[in-house]
Amino acid sequence: MNPDAEVDEVAFASAQRLIKVTALRGTPVEGDGCANCYYFLEPGERLAFCWHDKLQTLVGADWWCQFWEMTE
Repeated sequence: MNPDAEVDEVAFASAQRLIKVTALRGTPVEGDGCANCYYFLEPGERLAFCWHDKLQTLVGADWWCQFWEMTE
C-alpha cells in the first residue's frame, strides 16, 4: 500500500450509503444475481453497468441487490 495515498472520504461515505440503501451483496440470492437481472447492461459479461435509477454503478455478474428484476 502506498503510504502517500489519500482516501476520498466523501466518495467512500457515498459508496457505503449506496451499498446500504440497495442492500448490494457480492453473492447471488437463491440463484438471482446481477447477471440475470433486467438492469444488467451486458448479459454474459463478468462486470457490467447497472442502469437502475437508484444504483447506476459497475456491478459484478454474481452480485445482487434489492432492485433485482427478472429479465424479459
